Amino acid sequence: MLNKILGKDIATYVKAHQGLIIVTIILTALSALFIVVPAYLLQPFIDEGMKRASDPAEWRIPWLTFRSNWSFERTELVLVSGISPNSLLVLLTGIAFLSVILKSITIYLSELSAAAFSNRAIKTLRVDLAEKFIALPLTFYHKRKSGELIARATADLTVMQGLISIIIIGLVQNPLSAAVFLIYLFLMNYKLTIMAIIIAPLIVGLIRLFGRKVKKHSTRVQDATADVTSSYQEIILLVKVIKGFCRGKYESDRFRKLADSLYKRVMHWTRWQLGIGPMMDSSVFLILPIVLIIGKISFQHTLGELIAMLYAFARVYSPVKNLARINNNLRTLQGATRRVFDIMHTVPSIQDKPEARVMPRLKNTIEFSHVDFCYEPGKLILSDISFTVNAGKMVAFVGSTGAGKSTLLDLIPRFYDIQSGSIRIDGMDIRDATLESLQGQIATVSQESLLFHDTIANNINYNGVHYRKEQIENAAKTAQAHDFIMSFPNKYETIVGDRGTLLSGGQRQRIAIARAILKDPAVIILDEPASALDPESELLIQEAIENLLGQRTVFIVSHRLNTIRRADMIYVLENGRIVESGTHEKLIAANGRYKNFYDIQFRR
Repeated sequence: MLNKILGKDIATYVKAHQGLIIVTIILTALSALFIVVPAYLLQPFIDEGMKRASDPAEWRIPWLTFRSNWSFERTELVLVSGISPNSLLVLLTGIAFLSVILKSITIYLSELSAAAFSNRAIKTLRVDLAEKFIALPLTFYHKRKSGELIARATADLTVMQGLISIIIIGLVQNPLSAAVFLIYLFLMNYKLTIMAIIIAPLIVGLIRLFGRKVKKHSTRVQDATADVTSSYQEIILLVKVIKGFCRGKYESDRFRKLADSLYKRVMHWTRWQLGIGPMMDSSVFLILPIVLIIGKISFQHTLGELIAMLYAFARVYSPVKNLARINNNLRTLQGATRRVFDIMHTVPSIQDKPEARVMPRLKNTIEFSHVDFCYEPGKLILSDISFTVNAGKMVAFVGSTGAGKSTLLDLIPRFYDIQSGSIRIDGMDIRDATLESLQGQIATVSQESLLFHDTIANNINYNGVHYRKEQIENAAKTAQAHDFIMSFPNKYETIVGDRGTLLSGGQRQRIAIARAILKDPAVIILDEPASALDPESELLIQEAIENLLGQRTVFIVSHRLNTIRRADMIYVLENGRIVESGTHEKLIAANGRYKNFYDIQFRR
């Protein structure tokens, strides 16, 4: 049932909390029963309770008497008789008060239990979505705005969290309430009741029309919200660039257009979301007065009976109107669910094979054999790359911007899969290894070393292992980071700020290198570790790299040739191909492309 109502995707998460769902349904059903009590009190309150104090009063309710031939007739059941009107009023008031208290308690408990299973379901989905973001390969993020993904993980999940409990409670409470009052009305006067519900097809038609429109505009609202969120993120991340180029007005105007688009889409959605109520009110209240007049003239109902029936008709209509709104909410939920599960259903292009094996720690060689790679079909980034690196050696890659150096390094931990050829570690193809065992023995320090908004110690100790303070400090010393860390008032407990912005570029790089060292990897990948650093920071980075020589297998990309002079082998890439290779001295002597880079950098 939940699969049909909510959709199979989100229903799977909700059904994990069946106990709470059952409690919610039972409590909601009880609250619906208490709602009908006032209908049984209004008629005796007016017709009997308003008699003169000396006249006897009684409390009768409509009833059905079944006969032996399976037929039945409408009768009345006397609950109280021979009582004064004042005593009857006190009794009815007490029953009304008790029913309201019980109704309030059951509604509160049902909504509380509904909120519990709704929030638990979305909490699980949030975690699964975060895990999906981590599991998806880097190619997934290349053509998607991070702000849009954040909007799906925040705004859409918030919409789902708020609507699930409302929909489930409403789909139990409103039909049951309407059914209970209809039974009462049929007992009072089934002919008049049938006349009143002739407008049902019109109401159903309105609900379906408005539901379709709400779903369409809800999806548009969520898309526009994602655009606004994405723009917010870009402004925050690139605020220095915006200020530096005096583009504040341009960005403000661009954002204003997105905000205007969101406003228009929200208003379109709101018109259809709110329009169902007035349309239904108009339809119902054109018919209801006529029905009541017929009830008085043709069926000779008393004032108390007419008031009780009017209340019951209103209570039947109110759930129907609520169901129309719930239908709109359901369409909104479906739109948000689709956007979230578009991500959840994405199958990672890079994952373990069914027969994947644990890769042992590197002992001998890493071999590239005729490797081709492209991000898009037909546009090769790397072509026929072949080389072998012995364990414990340092190899460097240089070349023009866009030659494919960083991409080549990303292939080693299998951030991307190659199109042809093979990459083998000790003879084992990395595609045959589990990702955890492969990436677990590789540490990467990228050109832009991002840190978490946490302490320096926790940023260095980001390996899931509880290292002692001395081990963390030793890693920092090897990375030439210990001295500047100790200069801070809080030392290793210093908060580095969002993405490490409270530290200089050189300090962030050294902490990133310390983090890589503490991981104790067999392979360290350094992608432009000294780019855009001042000479002093560059010298310290070089010393940190030299401390790694012979202890780890090091792959490094750098435009700073001083950083790679001690490499055991240097490969020169141009247009995705290796055009030269050798040690620094041999490449200088060869007077080729590497020599050109060297002369340009050192102005010879």
